[in-house]
Amino acid sequence: MFLKMKFRQAVFTLLAVMTATFTASAQYSVTCQVNNEEGEGEPFATVRVYALPDTMHTALVAATEADGSFSHALSTAGNYVLRVTAVGKEVVSRNFTVGPQQKQAQLGVINLTTIAKELAEVVVKSQRPLVKNEIDRLSYDIQNDDESKTKTVMEMLRKVPLVSVDGEDNVKVKGSSNFKIYKNGHPDPTLSSNPKEVLKAIPASMIKRIEVITEPGAKYDAEGVSAILNIVLLENTTTSGVTGTVSAGASTQGFNANGYLATQIGKVVTSINYGYFRRPTWAGNNRQESLHHYVESGNELSSDNDIENSVNVHYGNIEASYEPDTLNLVSLSFGGYYYKYDADVVNSTRMGDAAGNTLYSYLTRGHFPGNSYYSFDGRIDYQHKTHRKNEALTLSYMLSTSRNRSDMEYRYEDLVDFPVPYTGIDQNGKEKFYEHTFQFDWTRPFAQFHKIETGLKYINRINRSHTWAHYLGIDPELADDDTRLDHTTQVAAAYLSYTFSRGAWSARAGLRYEYSYLSAKYPDGKQANYHRHLSDWVPSASLNYQFSPFNSLKWAFSTRIQRPGINYLNPAVVETPTTISYGNSHLGSARIYSTSLTFMHIGPKFTFNIMPGYSFSNNQVTAVNFSQDGREVTTYENTMEARELSLNGFFQWQLFDKTSLMFNGNVSHNWLRSKGLGLKNKGWDHFCYLQLTQRLPWKLALTANIGEWGGNIDGLYSKGNTNFFYGFGLRRSFLKEDRLTVSINANRPFSGKYSSFKTTYVNGDYTGQDRVSFPSRNFSISVSYRFGSLNTRVKKADKSIENDDIVGGSQAGGQQGQGGQQGGQGQGGN
Repeated sequence: MFLKMKFRQAVFTLLAVMTATFTASAQYSVTCQVNNEEGEGEPFATVRVYALPDTMHTALVAATEADGSFSHALSTAGNYVLRVTAVGKEVVSRNFTVGPQQKQAQLGVINLTTIAKELAEVVVKSQRPLVKNEIDRLSYDIQNDDESKTKTVMEMLRKVPLVSVDGEDNVKVKGSSNFKIYKNGHPDPTLSSNPKEVLKAIPASMIKRIEVITEPGAKYDAEGVSAILNIVLLENTTTSGVTGTVSAGASTQGFNANGYLATQIGKVVTSINYGYFRRPTWAGNNRQESLHHYVESGNELSSDNDIENSVNVHYGNIEASYEPDTLNLVSLSFGGYYYKYDADVVNSTRMGDAAGNTLYSYLTRGHFPGNSYYSFDGRIDYQHKTHRKNEALTLSYMLSTSRNRSDMEYRYEDLVDFPVPYTGIDQNGKEKFYEHTFQFDWTRPFAQFHKIETGLKYINRINRSHTWAHYLGIDPELADDDTRLDHTTQVAAAYLSYTFSRGAWSARAGLRYEYSYLSAKYPDGKQANYHRHLSDWVPSASLNYQFSPFNSLKWAFSTRIQRPGINYLNPAVVETPTTISYGNSHLGSARIYSTSLTFMHIGPKFTFNIMPGYSFSNNQVTAVNFSQDGREVTTYENTMEARELSLNGFFQWQLFDKTSLMFNGNVSHNWLRSKGLGLKNKGWDHFCYLQLTQRLPWKLALTANIGEWGGNIDGLYSKGNTNFFYGFGLRRSFLKEDRLTVSINANRPFSGKYSSFKTTYVNGDYTGQDRVSFPSRNFSISVSYRFGSLNTRVKKADKSIENDDIVGGSQAGGQQGQGGQQGGQGQGGN
């Protein structure tokens, strides 16, 4: 605790010294008032100042205030020229001088006039805030953030409002891990199934913006989540040529390489990207320790795990579009990723009684040879626009498929009163997933202020699971266990959404109907087949008021449902000497209701957002943990009531000409209860991230950040502790047009190599603690090079397929870490 306080004091002292130093360096200033032709202030006009005679490199770039006023400090005396630009306006220049005799240059009123004839080759850009607020989403402008040149998408997520990333790279949206990831407005199974590794393989330089869809409306699947993370690739223009980006990075925790290429030939636009991430064995070591106390017997189970693992991720995507005329567009996309995981585990386990006597003990050697997972999806969209402005019809089809294969070998040694008859387990699991989706969407504006959106959708999901286990050292006739499950979900949906927008007011209301048919078949005949019919009406609404161009207030209400995935449904029993786990094939859907209020201020120097919210559900899926014959058992039930009160906040502040400060954070209080299990749990959860960015001479940029996360409750049984992090970065661009960018970064450089996270069990048949230690100190270097001059990006249909995946495994083998409670899995006797 003492060292932790010292590190925090050191970092905050550094930030204070940097701020004070940069403040003291500003001795001179320039002021003016920028007006339009009506004599009103021109908001957010771009102001560039050049130190003469150099008119190629800016001394500062900033924007006018909401009333058109402008005042900025200058670091040195000399002769300058100030140029003001705004969209559709003529460029205006003013020369001025500052020095010891005249430290402030007052340029008076600068009047902008409309360009009489717009020239096609002139492109006027104005500075804008990184955050934008719309009626159903918040967006973060990745391309306008210079750090995107050398960072990955995972690293940039810490800066996105309402998004948090902890020390183990677990992502949450609005304080919850129950979210889905889209790409260009449609679901991406590749990203949703394993975001922790895949997002590290995608360079942020190919991303235009990241949107947090806070209020998914009627057009999104009811089977979904309270928020969607939509990653939008760079947009299209109409220029021919070739462009691309290549980047690579190496760190003490692994390395990555990425490539992106876009080209246009005639009316066909194509882009392709590939990313690779590797975490070698020496960077993936971690340690797990647990001590569980059994309430009824007084026995204690202790376990220590040393884990060595390596990860290889390949991610790729290719997109193409053909636009025969201005009314028709055909776009295609195919992509996916391949993930391979190898691990070796050494575990020591001991069970003792209340008097301290050893009941049994043993050593486990586990080998996981070449576990693999792939996910691919292909999509085709046809969009037709009518002669009515903004009216469009879209037809879409998507095919998704994935496969998860796991091989596990356990051998038990140094046996003392071993509690089971076998001496080892060989286990093999295969899970396959297929999904076909057909969709029709129609958007039609009418009567100037109104818009109707409607559509139909059909989804056919097929999950097949096969788990085989062979037990060593027992009767051969009892040594094999084979379990098969075929699970099918068919969904037919229709939606209608109405949007009104006039003046300062905008509103949206929608209703969605979904019919679902779920069936489970057991080819091995071990359980009875079953099926279920479900019908759901899902309303949503939002209302937005724009006080001014810079301030808005939004209220929203939404309803979502969650159907359990195959990981929660699969009844296959997975055993170790100390644990048993299996799914529940009779789980049903859960309904979640939420409401929120969002206030947003957008200014040239200070932008902030604050969003209080409340959500509740009465039948969520929860892990059920209990003790049976001295072993810890985990399964699932629809018995949990959940309540959450949350507050999310973000600000972006331009402190001085070359100094900016950014904050992103959330805090929530959660109440969980299961009347059937007689359990309840409550507690606070929080995340905060603060970053200071300072531009230095020689095109250098220095960043310093600090943050904290944790304190959350984990289902009905446990609570987590808090952990903090900090880091520094230095970035510089080279060559013409800053095509080459190099950055070096250090995370927790003055701390130990490992951080630890502790989980405390407070309810159930056993109490105690689990502690996980993982590598956190990291030093890295990244290089990115941009080539070509093409501005074209593959065009996308305005609407496309938007499937929300499922809690507890969106497809066969999908990782569970992004949805649902995990209870006490993974404890002890591996």
